[in-house]
Amino acid sequence: MEAVVFLFSLLDCCALIFLSVYFDLRFIMVPSGNMGVFDPTEIHNRGQLKSHMKEAMIKLGFYLLCFFMYLYSMILALIDD
Repeated sequence: MEAVVFLFSLLDCCALIFLSVYFDLRFIMVPSGNMGVFDPTEIHNRGQLKSHMKEAMIKLGFYLLCFFMYLYSMILALIDD
């Protein structure tokens, strides 16, 4: 069981490193005239809105997966005691 928890942790760490680099690059690549990644004046552009919604759903799925992996790991740790 410890191997399963270790693999979950390793997978999660790799995914979190990848996501943090991706978010940093998105923040750095914002054009100088924009207010941020989600510019309020351009958010209702149909193409951008679809891509932002798609990205938000992917993030939600990833964070839900991480939550349940952490929950499973916690339950395993409590049962082993």
